[in-house]
Amino acid sequence: MSELLIDVYMDTSCPWCRMGTTSLLTALKQLPEDKKATVRWNAFQINPGIRPEGEDYRQVMIGRLGGVPQFEARKQQYHENGNRFGLKYNMDIVQYTPNTTLSHQLISMAPEHVKVQLIEKIYTAYFEEGVNIGDVDELVKIGTSVGVGEAAELKERLLQGEELDKVELGQRTAQKLGVRGVPFFVINEEFSLSGLQSPAEFVKLFEQL
Repeated sequence: MSELLIDVYMDTSCPWCRMGTTSLLTALKQLPEDKKATVRWNAFQINPGIRPEGEDYRQVMIGRLGGVPQFEARKQQYHENGNRFGLKYNMDIVQYTPNTTLSHQLISMAPEHVKVQLIEKIYTAYFEEGVNIGDVDELVKIGTSVGVGEAAELKERLLQGEELDKVELGQRTAQKLGVRGVPFFVINEEFSLSGLQSPAEFVKLFEQL
């Protein structure tokens, strides 16, 4: 039995990270029986300076991309690329660029057997339903729906900063690795892949290892 250790650096408000997560999970389903994979989800914030209550999504993106035409073109990119992975992006209903600290805390708090389900639910809530995933009450709803904990207790744990040290560690580690953008993947703490990869590209690398 050979083992793969896969570190994923991702952000919950990153459209490409959602695609990258889906691509990786698809590839892992194709692993032969003599290979086993362990995935570690590491926090990376593409907008660490966003206010806790979030900021206007359209204004943030137009400012970053340099204009309305660029913003409209980027939304189309999300839509077209998302289709390749069977993912929907309803960016016209997204109102907030969230501060993703709390969502990363929640992922870190979640038991291993529900982490993937939680991550996928957070992505769906933000990109398909326009939910402000920086809002603690919205995150509590998502967390309780997959069994992370009871609502009142979960909210208290998040607001008290549980797992915040691990979120900050993920960001620092990414900086040491020279990560400039996500998704970013490190295989067996040796081989790195930056950006969106197809399932076939992951499978090819896994076979080589």
